[in-house]
Amino acid sequence: MVRFRTKGWLGAFLAGLLALVVVVACTPQSSQPDAAAPDSVQLTQLKFGVGPYFPTPNENRKQFEPLFQEVGEQLGLPTEVVVADDWIGISEALRSGTLDVAWLGPWGYVLAHHNEPSLDAIATVKYKDQPTYYSVLMARADAPFETLEEAIALSQQGEKLKISLADVGSTSGWLVPQAEFLRRNLDPKAVFDYSEGASHAAQAIALLNGQVDIASDYDRNLDVLTSEGKIDKSQIKIIWQSDPLPNDPIVVRGDFPEDLKARLQEVLVNLTPEQTETLLPPNYTGFVVSDGSNYAPIETAGKSVGKLK
Repeated sequence: MVRFRTKGWLGAFLAGLLALVVVVACTPQSSQPDAAAPDSVQLTQLKFGVGPYFPTPNENRKQFEPLFQEVGEQLGLPTEVVVADDWIGISEALRSGTLDVAWLGPWGYVLAHHNEPSLDAIATVKYKDQPTYYSVLMARADAPFETLEEAIALSQQGEKLKISLADVGSTSGWLVPQAEFLRRNLDPKAVFDYSEGASHAAQAIALLNGQVDIASDYDRNLDVLTSEGKIDKSQIKIIWQSDPLPNDPIVVRGDFPEDLKARLQEVLVNLTPEQTETLLPPNYTGFVVSDGSNYAPIETAGKSVGKLK
């Protein structure tokens, strides 16, 4: 009798142990406490960056800080605003993770995304209710040529005309004009007395001061300089204008939390006309949703001039 009862107890024990092993083995791995989700990154502050849109860092900060502060308040996070001295610097800061969010130029975004594909464009700014703008080449109103074709011919026939392109991180001031010259099978350094690297704020002023004959810029900047009384737009004529280009994107770094990204995008695209009038620089009228695909023409231009492989 004793031997029989012992055998039954042992069988029950072994059956129970086997059941426990099966339960443990079938437990999903995702239930383990050390399995971290991508959104586990928690931010205690939002670091925003913006490129050199206005003539001085203080003016740049004054124009953009209200928007970033409002966004931070709506997201429940304190903000820090970083103003960059050049277009490449702001995109590199975002790519390195020094910044969380940046208002980039289109070419700066394409360059940064090419080097770090995890960067996401989430919105495109509207200017006068349009998500596009134009690159221009301009001359003084009294210049002896009306078009880029005439300027090229004049420069090839006699003394070379002086042309100034903006810094190499600029979409409208460098990339798009370079792509246009390439389309024409022309080397601007051979045709013109060529220089590059100037800020947009300096381009029109150098032109009007007689330092150069032709300068690159973009239509939005000419509006700003005119409204601030820095130039008289009637003294300038446009000798070439690009096709429509996508306006500036708002871009987040690669490991930016997905839930916060969605909320940030929602805040931007849902700004009211009254809010945009007080939070954004003049003529900027809000944002539209972007996934980055609208910047494909900028990428094409980058490849055409050999800056992207």
